[in-house]
Amino acid sequence: MDNYVGKHLLIDCYGCKEETISSPDQLSAAIFDAAGHMDMEIYDTGFHQQNDELTVTAYGEGAQICIHAYPELHYTAIDIYCFFSDITPPMAMSVFRKAFRADKIRATSVKRGNLDAHPDMRPKTRSRTTTMRKFKNTGHQISATGKKVFRLLQRNHSAD
Repeated sequence: MDNYVGKHLLIDCYGCKEETISSPDQLSAAIFDAAGHMDMEIYDTGFHQQNDELTVTAYGEGAQICIHAYPELHYTAIDIYCFFSDITPPMAMSVFRKAFRADKIRATSVKRGNLDAHPDMRPKTRSRTTTMRKFKNTGHQISATGKKVFRLLQRNHSAD
């Protein structure tokens, strides 16, 4: 049985109205509104602005909300993480869509911290090499082999 202790909701809001995501006050208001819909009590907040990105964070007991806003791109990336909590992050999606007047919204839910997981935590992923990469690798191997053969022939020729 899976024993997950955390929920992580990643929300992408596309086509946001620039005036709704370019103000730290409006971003903070959206966070407080979303937290209220999730029954999350906020204990602390933070704000950071750098170049074309505004970041607003809110922290609660075992939970946090973080908004990365890119006004020129009309885009926001929102992370809601809850650890050992009854908070329901999906309750916040409609709040953010309405607050930022987003044309499209996409959410990805991730379960975090499976305590029943096998201690071997290596990812079980497969990778595929494209035909062009195989061609380049083969070409490199042929070139390297050719250089070795040339040096070997050169040594043998100079030894004669």
